[in-house]
Amino acid sequence: MRVPRRLTRMVARLKPAIPDAAWPLLLSIRSLAGSGPIVGLPRAARVLALAPHPDDESVGCAGTLRLLASSGAEVTVLFATDGESTRGAAAPAIEVAETRRAEARAACAILGVTPRFAGCPDGALDDHLGELGEQIWAAVDHVRPDVMFVPWWLDGHADHRAVARALVSSPRTSAAELWSYEVWTPLEPNRIVDISAVVELKERAIAAHRTAHLAFDVSAVLGLNRYRSVHGLMGRGYAEAFHAAPFDEYVRSFGDQLASRG
Repeated sequence: MRVPRRLTRMVARLKPAIPDAAWPLLLSIRSLAGSGPIVGLPRAARVLALAPHPDDESVGCAGTLRLLASSGAEVTVLFATDGESTRGAAAPAIEVAETRRAEARAACAILGVTPRFAGCPDGALDDHLGELGEQIWAAVDHVRPDVMFVPWWLDGHADHRAVARALVSSPRTSAAELWSYEVWTPLEPNRIVDISAVVELKERAIAAHRTAHLAFDVSAVLGLNRYRSVHGLMGRGYAEAFHAAPFDEYVRSFGDQLASRG
């Protein structure tokens, strides 16, 4: 339901008198009246997030996952790989994988979510789409999600795009709504989630992925969350951005392109 535009104008006029505690609700309501992204959490009792590597869940949607878990949703994260090919890691791949799994469990504990591991090869998901698809759909059958978080199909990492492609390449379908999240590449959002209240937990979850920091300073992504607050939050706090669509619409819109891109 769209909110009358006069409410948007009224909020702007009353801005100096509005207490800080009232802003999250007012901005969420105001977003319903505009043409930009809608501000607010998805409604979900069961959630499945697909993470190509340990740390992608923390970078792309940790704040939203924490908020959903705090609201009572059962949240599961499926890690497609163990991140054993992390740049800068000098240990053997099997040791890196064990370490990154432990770090993923620590990050999930901070967020209040349940980890699940597919164990597919890091850096080679394009060559294992069948296996990856089977793991994804086994998790879907187990979780029965209302909402799934998926890497954006044009994200600038081949493994990230492979996860999205493995999902839609299956002949199966789901009643879940898909929320694409951004990691390497910004997307054009139609949903914004205010994560200001939990941004410190997101920062802790990111910090738990210590091995990933050998490749680059993962915490730099918080700058994107600060920027995203401009979209619907008037530059207040931190936000995560998503492109949400029903499963069938997602497949129709992106399936052909996902199948043809690497």
